[in-house]
Amino acid sequence: MHPTAQLFYDIGEPYAAGLFEHPEKGYFYRHSLAMARYYEALEPAVYEGEPLYPAGRKTYDRGYTVAPGHAWTYSVNWEALGQKSREAAVILGEFHAISRYPDSGGWTHSAPNYKRILKEGLASYRERVLARPEGEEFREGLLALLDGMEIYLKKCADYLRGAGAPERLVKAVEKVPFAPAESFFEAIEAWNLIFYFDDCDNLGCLDDGLIDYWDGGDYTDLIEQLFINIDTVGHWSCTIGHSYNAITEQALRAIRGHRRPMLELMVDDDMPESLWELAVETIRSGCTNPSFYNKRGIYDMLKKRFPQIPDNEIALFCGCGCTETTLQGISRCGGTDGNVPLLQHLETWLFAHLTEVSSFEEFYEGLCAYSCEEIDRHLDRIIGWYEYMAKYLPHPMRTLFTDDCIDKGLDFNGGGARYTWTQSSDSGLINVIDSLLAIRELVFRKKKYAPQEFLDLLAAEDAQFYAELKKCPHFGVDDEDADALAQDYVRRMYAVYHDKKPGGFIDGCILTEHQFSRYERQGLLVGPTPDGRHRGQPTCDSIAALRGKAGDGPTAMLKSASKLPMAEGISVLNLTLAKNFAGKALEPLVKSYFTLGGIQVQVTCTSAEELQDALAHPDKYPDLIVRVGGYSEYFQRLTPALRQAVVERNVHELG
Repeated sequence: MHPTAQLFYDIGEPYAAGLFEHPEKGYFYRHSLAMARYYEALEPAVYEGEPLYPAGRKTYDRGYTVAPGHAWTYSVNWEALGQKSREAAVILGEFHAISRYPDSGGWTHSAPNYKRILKEGLASYRERVLARPEGEEFREGLLALLDGMEIYLKKCADYLRGAGAPERLVKAVEKVPFAPAESFFEAIEAWNLIFYFDDCDNLGCLDDGLIDYWDGGDYTDLIEQLFINIDTVGHWSCTIGHSYNAITEQALRAIRGHRRPMLELMVDDDMPESLWELAVETIRSGCTNPSFYNKRGIYDMLKKRFPQIPDNEIALFCGCGCTETTLQGISRCGGTDGNVPLLQHLETWLFAHLTEVSSFEEFYEGLCAYSCEEIDRHLDRIIGWYEYMAKYLPHPMRTLFTDDCIDKGLDFNGGGARYTWTQSSDSGLINVIDSLLAIRELVFRKKKYAPQEFLDLLAAEDAQFYAELKKCPHFGVDDEDADALAQDYVRRMYAVYHDKKPGGFIDGCILTEHQFSRYERQGLLVGPTPDGRHRGQPTCDSIAALRGKAGDGPTAMLKSASKLPMAEGISVLNLTLAKNFAGKALEPLVKSYFTLGGIQVQVTCTSAEELQDALAHPDKYPDLIVRVGGYSEYFQRLTPALRQAVVERNVHELG
């Protein structure tokens, strides 16, 4: 035994120990062995009578400071590791530094090929691995990982039998996912086990994968347990509706009362009215689910962006977060590979150049050129990060779960997936548009302020000046002139992504307006801006009209949003509706928006009065769920700034 590996075994850190058993070997083998050792040592999760096993966070809290991770291969609690052994922390820190690019990207979400694993079983995957050349580190690493997973499942089955679990659950854990599933219960238990092996990231295209095993029964309770699991661990999404079936309906019933997963309902012209009624009823229940996705629009977008992908594979789309563009089981897509701070670009250009230009057109052209250069540099940094991950940060579990990694003999992060692309997000898009409209109106069209006076009053956050800003044209009210500027600006920004030729194994770059909770952090970095935003306030949370500016109603707002070019990614659109509006108008509203070319809508169903009261008395509303910047969260858990931002949105009601 290598002495470093023994050190980590002695302090109870099997993952780290596995990394150092054979330090002379490559990173893929070392991380594969580390994952194997982790599962060999991992004790079964506590069983408390849940219908599926494991459940909740019980697989997470085991005292290990080094463990597998879905986004960055592995995670480390450095403080806790240092308390166990300072020497061990130093050794792992030196190793860790090698695999950390100085300007790293963001989260890598993904979804395993659940459907194939259920049909073939991981035993067939083992046969494909065994067919690779003997002695190959890739082959030996995956075989070690599969052995470790089997050892863990055997321990789980023995534990469950001793704990008096139902026999069908014990037998399912003994069988799947290594053998093919043959019943609905085996299929959903296999789905659950794969979900946990993948570190609980995403549930993929659930109804499309489970319908083959449906025997006519109502399995809402089992689907709900899957949703409870993803909600409890705090991770992401699940896609339904590529083909409408009984599981689609049961999933819509199962999501009630849960903030997660973000249930992504694919909407097409042939979606049954019964599903519309159920979706609207579920939204009105207050869980902010489902989100509505334009099936045809997404398929067309992907086909245009990646014409080499056949239609049957495009139908594997799943959002994997909120707007990530992933093909279940066959793609490696960066979740949010960094952020383009568009509003910071505007602030920089505004204070450096407004006094130097003679026209709005000159100012605008300069800003666009500056932002495009910054975006191009940003993409170069991301591509460098991908190349670095390919060399130093393999991901054996996702290599196992993603086609065509085994056949190619390549790691998930190193070009093994059938398709690899990067996806970046931006912040402050609508703030920039409204700021440009205000600059054009007050400095160049009406000439109400000289450039330096405009800058001085803005920096001082002068109250009278801000009153003038509020009177300016703005995006989101179906104003043809405002929408034309927005359309041109977005097209220019998106063009950088479309024209970027990454080379290597990366197929392309995608941009999305995906804010998550980033819009609070980004706002703290930017001073007062001409859209009427004060210093440090959050930026926009979606492509909807800025908070409080959608006074002409949701139809006008959606018409403006639909004019934005959406051929490069999926942009979040948050919509807050009162229950009477959601009940009567939500379906035609979403259908009309999608007909106009809109891609995605996510809805919070509440009232202005309820939000105001929750702002004043958050403890009274422990179950109030709201859409934030592309995800759902309990209102009570939000920071004060995010609560205020949610309350400031327009709540659309029927008169």
